[in-house]
Amino acid sequence: MSTKVPPAYINANYIQQAMECYFEKCVIILECTFKCIALEGEYCSSDIYRTQVKFEINRHGRRVYDNMSIIVKDAVMDVSAPMGTNELVMFKHVLPHVRRILSEVTFYHYQVPETDHRTLLTKMFADCLFCERGKNEVFVLEDLKASNYKKVDHRKGLDLELSRAVMRKLADFHAATMIYLNTYPSAAATLFPSTFANGISPISRHAAKVFEGMRTAIKLVEQWTGFGGIAASMRIWLENCNERLTQVLQTERCRFQVITHGELWAKNILMRMSQKYCVGELRDAAFVDFQLSFVGSCGYDLNVFLNTSVQLEVLKAHRYELLRYYYDRLTETLKYLNWEEEKIPSWETVMSEVYDLEFIGYYALLYLLPISCMEREAPTQDSEKQHTSLYENERVQEMFRYALERFAKLGVLECVIQESDNPPS
Repeated sequence: MSTKVPPAYINANYIQQAMECYFEKCVIILECTFKCIALEGEYCSSDIYRTQVKFEINRHGRRVYDNMSIIVKDAVMDVSAPMGTNELVMFKHVLPHVRRILSEVTFYHYQVPETDHRTLLTKMFADCLFCERGKNEVFVLEDLKASNYKKVDHRKGLDLELSRAVMRKLADFHAATMIYLNTYPSAAATLFPSTFANGISPISRHAAKVFEGMRTAIKLVEQWTGFGGIAASMRIWLENCNERLTQVLQTERCRFQVITHGELWAKNILMRMSQKYCVGELRDAAFVDFQLSFVGSCGYDLNVFLNTSVQLEVLKAHRYELLRYYYDRLTETLKYLNWEEEKIPSWETVMSEVYDLEFIGYYALLYLLPISCMEREAPTQDSEKQHTSLYENERVQEMFRYALERFAKLGVLECVIQESDNPPS
């Protein structure tokens, strides 16, 4: 845990203004403390603070004392995206509509909060008290920990039950965004395209890390017996990565469009493990960090999640079961939301979207999975050694062996077969 204090512009007065904006009434701050829980660094673009607030507010005609835990996210602007990210639009416009749309399905328990007892509600994301864009993007959010949502052990991956919980929540999110885009057709124009729509920008904060990670992965795979052809294809795609990303992320090729989460891996997923004091499923997922959201294919989120966040044995035995579970929930939710039945995507259509974006799964496997498996944030000193050690992780190597052979069978890598190779089993 860092001892870093927030910048001068994030203070008790700032929190008071955010709370008054959210509650739409006067708030008197009695005590406000900040603790840094995440630092901007090699693999994180934000400083994040947990803020404990004691305050006085008027409720039902009388002054009451209360306390609240708040998350403040101070996001550094990337030089490759000087206009900012999509997260501001998501929290200001898209996500409030998503919540209202899903609240129409009463037994899903996504009701719009009418009281302060947020632990009684199923959450998909944190409520946003206030957000703004200046030198940085600043978000003042509810702390989902107060609603019993907690971080998962992203290093181990999710078991079947937790993976199903994520698929259920992702299907609801995608269904609601389909309704949103249909209701507000001009809304798509307010969101920037995927940050990869024109390939990985060479001036982006993570460009060097992405390509360094891919090169490290190739060096690793080259050492494995029977993987010579796969490694050769990986080298070819390293040189043509941006071209391939541009091809698969063309919005017009989508058979149906959703708003993606954009980086759906275990680090951006919180789980509620207990039903005590809660309404809804015993295990429930909520999502954080919508910086990379964009209008595109459901296959993007599904491929990122499956290749980074599910335990290997679960993935081997239940991959299509999880996809079917996602599809059944998507269909069910769209029907409850009165989507025209003839416009509901077929199972074959969804699977085609997943297949078309398998290359995104390849990117996520090579770059995001090793980060997800690391013990802690890579230190600034000796970062090259720390980076190499990410790929020595046992789970990373086991996932590589399984997933790369799978990609080869699917033709995703268009492998160059060498005589010394053994056929993938």
